[in-house]
This record gives sequence, C-alpha cells and structure tokens, in this order.
Amino acid sequence: MITDGTNFAKYNNFSSNEFKCKCCGKLKISEIVLDFCQAWRTHIQEGVTITSAYRCAEHNNKVSSTGEDGPHTTGFAVDISTSPQLQYKLIDFALHYDPKPTGLGIARSFTHLDWLTADVDQKYVVRPNVWKY
Repeated sequence: MITDGTNFAKYNNFSSNEFKCKCCGKLKISEIVLDFCQAWRTHIQEGVTITSAYRCAEHNNKVSSTGEDGPHTTGFAVDISTSPQLQYKLIDFALHYDPKPTGLGIARSFTHLDWLTADVDQKYVVRPNVWKY
C-alpha cells in the first residue's frame, strides 16, 4: 500500500495527487490499482483521467451511498473517466488484465474498478460484482 508520493517513480504518467482524497489530501492506494492504471495508460497511449481513487471515510460518506466504509476507503478502488467508446475498451482491457478486477461499476462518464476480496474486508465476500450507476 502506498501512503506517500515518493513511491510513484514507476508510475511516470501519474502523480500521487491524482489518487489522494479530495477532502483531506491523504494518500492510501494499492499498487494493484496503480499498476493497472499505468498498464491501461500504456495500452491506449493517451492520457488517463482519474476521477476518484482513495477517499477518507468522511469524504466517502458525503459522496457515495456506500457510507463510511465503501470500496474507495480501502485504497483498492479507482474511478477512471471514460467516454462511451473508451469505456468498452477499458472494460475489455480490465477483463483480460491479471489480476482481474473483482468490482466493476459502469456510469455514464466514468468506470469504477476495484480489486476487493474478503482478504481486504469481510464486507466484500460477494465478489466478483458488476453494477450500473
């Protein structure tokens, strides 16, 4: 788990600020998420916009129906901005990526991906899971 920006050298297309909580500025993000984002960026050879990554409990409670302990509070989740055309490509890429995401949420302007398992939190026993916002 990365908790400061000094370990971002291998993620040369991203800055730690893109993955920090927009409320408090804290960073807590899994290398699984970062490795995926970098692989996706390398694959499409264009910029990738991170809509949301780590969220503190307070911020998650304000912006998500999952309350104070949703997927983003674990550091194993990311929302990536997508157009309809790019969303299909991202989902296809994710389903062929190793490790495969265990959570996939589809919204109009972004795609949620997470790598949650019961090992992370017993709340996530029901995985894999796919949903539409």
